[in-house]
Order: sequence, then C-alpha cells, then structure tokens
Amino acid sequence: MNEPTVWRETDSEEHRAWRQVFNEVWTGPDLDSPCPVCGARALHRWYLLEDDEAKVFRGVPFSGRGRLWEWCSVCRTFEHYPDGHVPGWWTAPYDVPPGLLRYDPAPVEEARLAAL
Repeated sequence: MNEPTVWRETDSEEHRAWRQVFNEVWTGPDLDSPCPVCGARALHRWYLLEDDEAKVFRGVPFSGRGRLWEWCSVCRTFEHYPDGHVPGWWTAPYDVPPGLLRYDPAPVEEARLAAL
C-alpha cells in the first residue's frame, strides 16, 4: 500500500528565496533552478486561466485572471495563488480537469507525470 503524498507550503523563512527563484525564471512550466528548500532541480509551475479578459500591466501582457501553483516534485513544497493573472506567454503543457484541482498541486503533478 502506498503512503499518501504529503505536500507542505513554504514557510515564512523559505518564502523569500522561493519568490526569488520563481520570479527570475518566468518563461515556462519547468525551471532549471535548484529548489530553495531541498536543492533538487525539480521546480514547476502551472496556471489555470479562468477568464480570458486580456490586460497589460506595466508593459507585460496577461491573458486574463486565474490561479497558479508552484512546486518542487521532490520535496513536495509548494505555493498556491488562488487569484491572480495568467501571463500572455502561458500555454498549458497538459490538462487538469478543474474539478480535480485542490489547494495543493497533487492533481497537477499527476497530470505532469502522465504527460512525460
């Protein structure tokens, strides 16, 4: 019997380093940077576009409002942003049925692994 996967959010000490890594590389779903928590090169992000009302903020195009998950697939650390803007460059590399989505990125990670 498999143990359930335990996910945990970044804590206040990890948050700053996490934001630095994810804000530096803002061009795709997978990052080459090491995880600021465990050092593994297993960082990912995934957006869900919930409306397509495009906007431009400070010269950066966004496709509309949505949600964001950022996570490390090794140590299972994550951050979730339930309300934000989806960048114009984003194209989902795999589909996750919205009804399966949770606060943690487990369903997104499952879809990512299935798409490999």
